[in-house]
Amino acid sequence: MSKNFAARAAVAAGSLALAATGVLGGAGTAAAGSNGQQIAYTDHATPGLRHSIELYGYNHNGEESLGCFNINSGGTTYVSGWWWRGDLTVKSYNSYNCQNSYSWGTHVAVPYSQNGDWTYVTGY
Repeated sequence: MSKNFAARAAVAAGSLALAATGVLGGAGTAAAGSNGQQIAYTDHATPGLRHSIELYGYNHNGEESLGCFNINSGGTTYVSGWWWRGDLTVKSYNSYNCQNSYSWGTHVAVPYSQNGDWTYVTGY
């Protein structure tokens, strides 16, 4: 899922525009555990260091989605209402609202289906 900066910025701008009208590009409903997973992100960095994460991948409808979420620094944040599947890029930021450069990142294989609604991601 390698994307250049301009393409990612366009997706982000589109997501913000949709959110402003009350429609979230990555949000939606999926039957529990049947077509994607929600993300539970646990931060293991120094408490107070990380403040937001960016999730970039495919939603339960197979559409590209990009979302930024402020997190519980040093704890677990449940990103509910956004359903992901397949390859998901997770980046954490030392700032709120995914500003500036990210400080840690990984790829996660999110199953299409499993028991339960959550895929757990640990950040460092």
